[in-house]
Amino acid sequence: MGKSLIIFLAAIFILILSGVILTKSFSNWLIIDAYKEPDSENPYGFLPVKCWFSPEADWPDTECYYMVVPENHVKPDGRISTFPVVVFRSNSFFSSRSPVLHLGAGGPGAPMYLESTEAVRTIWEYHDEMSLNQGRDLFVIDPRGTGLSEPLLTCETFVDNEINRLKKNLTIKEEWIEADKDYKICINKFMSQGINFSTYNSMSIVQDMEMMRKAANIDQWVLVGVSYSTIYAQLLATENPATVESMILDSAAFPNLKGHHNYLEQIMEPYNVLYNYCDSDPECDVPISDVKQRIWDLHQELSKNPLNIEINHPYEEGKIPVVLNGERFLAAILEGIYGERIFEDIPQIIVDLEARQDESIAPYLEDHVAYLLDRSYGDVSAEGHYCYEDKPFTDFNLMRTLAQDLPAGYIRDMALLAIDWPDYCNEMQIEPGDPKVAVATRTDIPSLFLHGELDTVTPLGDVISQKQNFKNSRLITYNLSHSILSSDECAEIVAAKFIDDNTTDQKPLSCD
Repeated sequence: MGKSLIIFLAAIFILILSGVILTKSFSNWLIIDAYKEPDSENPYGFLPVKCWFSPEADWPDTECYYMVVPENHVKPDGRISTFPVVVFRSNSFFSSRSPVLHLGAGGPGAPMYLESTEAVRTIWEYHDEMSLNQGRDLFVIDPRGTGLSEPLLTCETFVDNEINRLKKNLTIKEEWIEADKDYKICINKFMSQGINFSTYNSMSIVQDMEMMRKAANIDQWVLVGVSYSTIYAQLLATENPATVESMILDSAAFPNLKGHHNYLEQIMEPYNVLYNYCDSDPECDVPISDVKQRIWDLHQELSKNPLNIEINHPYEEGKIPVVLNGERFLAAILEGIYGERIFEDIPQIIVDLEARQDESIAPYLEDHVAYLLDRSYGDVSAEGHYCYEDKPFTDFNLMRTLAQDLPAGYIRDMALLAIDWPDYCNEMQIEPGDPKVAVATRTDIPSLFLHGELDTVTPLGDVISQKQNFKNSRLITYNLSHSILSSDECAEIVAAKFIDDNTTDQKPLSCD
């Protein structure tokens, strides 16, 4: 054997041992080189950018892009829209396994907070078992109109004015009247910039994902959807079934279930789970008495005699003064049912507020205010979704009829008010969308439903009724509320097993 050949083989052996080029760096270089970037002939594709967060030493290889797409896929020669893409690379050499695509935080309009190092760390840690550790790259996005997307369709005027409204004792109707003015200002501003609101909807996001798949030279995805983003997954599976290997549907919503579906249950169940909180709290043996009456007594008392308190500003240093009236009390505890802690805390909240003490309600009020003041939440984009794919297919007359069976007083009055308001579809000039956005999903793509037994946001009963249309599916439930993958380590292990072998319909899916 010649000396030159020996040296060559030794060099190859060293490279393989080191893993520097032939595992991560080289395989990533090959993949990156395959990405389609915007150029003078085609303005669409992956635009590499510096990450919005600071990857740390123990992180997987991480890349950031803006995916550039046409705002209007039907007329692609006009404005562009961009959305952020974070890619976490597996360390597998030439892995041929389908990557995992996380379709965002749901909402619609909820951001993934991709500018936060802590939030991004949490994302890959919650999903590495089902992706990176299997030799699958993990893609994470904010959908168009949301988070770090450009344009970001959030109403800054609302946020600016809401800080002042929090200092007032306003009813819901008074809040909405003031918010109406804010949103009309924002809508006019966006329209003056040439924004086409009719393109910010689920079907456009499906087209964005298909354009991204082609630009990345990917044959198939594994789709992960949470809450409303499960609708994106289902529409992708319907529109382009050959491109979807499997789906993880966490706290699933469904495109065919609009506002009139189980209308009375939708309105009453959040209240009922609070009235019967002890049923949802494993540690509760004996509930406090008269919970329902005490909640409404507090609503009435706080409306007349609110508490003036200070809470932590969710996004800045310092405090925010808030008038805790009856409306904000209800809003805070109802928002609490997105998690499970409220069922443990509601007795103390009631007792404390009856004594005019606010310590136990403060964390829930802070969460509610954080939602109101979130400048990365695409609330105007959410309205675009509503006008395009919900309002045209909702039976409002049925809802008005059913509302007469709601308890007289606040619940019925608010339900009737909310049927028609707020609604900015005329101002946004959005026509009814393609009827396919209201059709039940029917697929044989392997699908795993992860769902909370305490979920009133996307009720378990909806999954049970729709699952028959998913011919190759599994349902695993947990004693949790909404968003399972972010709440339970076992759920990630179960999802990882399913993704690794989606023929597991005859095998148990557990953490063991």
